[in-house]
Amino acid sequence: MKRFAILVLYNLLAFSIYAGVIPFQGLRERIARDPEGSLLLLDSLEEKGTIPQYGIDYLRALSYRTQSRYYMCMHYATHALNNPEIQRDSVLTSYTYMLLAESSVVSFQIAEAADMITKGKEYAEKANDQLLRANMLQMEGGLYRNMGVLNKSYECLQEAVSLLSDISNAEAKFLLSHCMGYLMGYYISDRRPQKAWEVGLQRERLLRSLESRTDVDVHVLDRHKGFFYSKMAYLSYQVKKPQMAKKYADMFYSTVFSTTSMGQLEINDFLLESGDYHSVLVHSKAYFSELDASDSLNVIYLRTLYQSGKAYSALGKYSDAYNAMMQAYDIRNKMRVNMERNQIFDLTDVTDAVSREYELEKAAYRVQMQHRIIIGLVGIMAFLLLLFGGLWRALSVIKRKNRKMTELILELDDQRNKLMPKYSFPQLEMTADAGEKKLPQEVDTAAEGDTDTDTSGATVPENESLFLKFDQQVKEQKLYLDYQLTRDDYAHLMGVDRNRFASILKLFTAGGNLSCYLNDLRLEYSVSLFRNHPDWPISRVATESALPSLSTFYRLFKDKYGISPNSFRKTFLKKK
Repeated sequence: MKRFAILVLYNLLAFSIYAGVIPFQGLRERIARDPEGSLLLLDSLEEKGTIPQYGIDYLRALSYRTQSRYYMCMHYATHALNNPEIQRDSVLTSYTYMLLAESSVVSFQIAEAADMITKGKEYAEKANDQLLRANMLQMEGGLYRNMGVLNKSYECLQEAVSLLSDISNAEAKFLLSHCMGYLMGYYISDRRPQKAWEVGLQRERLLRSLESRTDVDVHVLDRHKGFFYSKMAYLSYQVKKPQMAKKYADMFYSTVFSTTSMGQLEINDFLLESGDYHSVLVHSKAYFSELDASDSLNVIYLRTLYQSGKAYSALGKYSDAYNAMMQAYDIRNKMRVNMERNQIFDLTDVTDAVSREYELEKAAYRVQMQHRIIIGLVGIMAFLLLLFGGLWRALSVIKRKNRKMTELILELDDQRNKLMPKYSFPQLEMTADAGEKKLPQEVDTAAEGDTDTDTSGATVPENESLFLKFDQQVKEQKLYLDYQLTRDDYAHLMGVDRNRFASILKLFTAGGNLSCYLNDLRLEYSVSLFRNHPDWPISRVATESALPSLSTFYRLFKDKYGISPNSFRKTFLKKK
């Protein structure tokens, strides 16, 4: 115990000494390597007062930005910029503007981003800071993209690339690499992979030229390489060069960046293309577990939700895929910018956008005050009008939700229909006479699949093979529509006893029991009936789906799909 206490005191003393002598540039490099651990070091430095408070706030903002925690980054960067002492440090002022602009753009804080970009451009002109000017152009392009003005986003980014190409210092080259990464992302989002590939080759030459320089931070270079290799590995599939995908993937995994949480998210697009869906879900779940609720409104969270949805869908986990897509849909709604208003404004630059938006807010405030006076005079009439407006809006929201859910249900049904013919197994047999039932032959599955085991003592491949054959037989012959079949009949069809039958169902079905399994198939069949017989009443669809109780059918359908059968049919007919 005494030796342990001495060891702890020794580590604290060493940490304190290190914190007192580490230079400012060294702190930035340390943050690039270990952003979370650097926060503890900054706490120690703040107590000692060895670095000005605005410097501590800036470094904290940089650390949070490296972790993609943009809300906290904006908080500390704002503190740093509001400190009057920072004006004596023009370099740190420029860095702080860069952090604030990027964090507000990525987190879809439109008004804050526009305001910060405008101020950053003004400061860049005043200080003749070309790097800050280029960064503000880059962020202005990101802001225009968030607002849906895509052509302006390309113009701003290409202007930034042109400006940085004439500057030779290492920091400018890193910013140029960053801009090229943004440009690659724009082309990928706009489904122009060949253009993204061309920019990627230019960026590759730039990064190779930085490897031989002595004024380059190797940790920052490693981070740029990680982002670049992950994009090129994904693009290799898009431009029909799969042999290059493995090369770039291997190069990605050789970087330190690949071991970070951000690196794991960056490689997800490649993993989806290569079919490694389980790794995508592992990376996504790790990110979700560490996500701060205040940082949920950003493009990284949205992208990760889409990636999770694709992975779940590819693995046949349609319920999880649906939940992920609904979360992404909700985030996208919060991020959506009013395109019609932007067209009316005829925006030409960010400054005009901000000033006109403020004027619109002032006009809206005056109208709101007039409305309040009218409400006070009219009283009950105004209340009824507001109530009517609220009901109309609620109905609109419900209709939009029903349309979206109907589309998802139809998409799931189409996917199931496409997957059905892909698998073929020997037919299981079940005699009509329960007393003379014959068990099907056992299938040797020792050479199939992996070697995991379950609680029943049988190998997973054997149980999985039994279930897949059973599932195919039930679906092809629509046995789930037969009321006469008992649990023993189904167990006999699978060729196992009751206990093992229950164990296999628990292992391979969502509900874990026979009733849930059959009801799921009946509900899926009801969707097909709605599509093929839109004129049938709901009661007939329920009866034909082996769910004759209308109340039970309504309850199960709503639980599974999140929409009532009546709403689904109405929405489907309108869509049709």
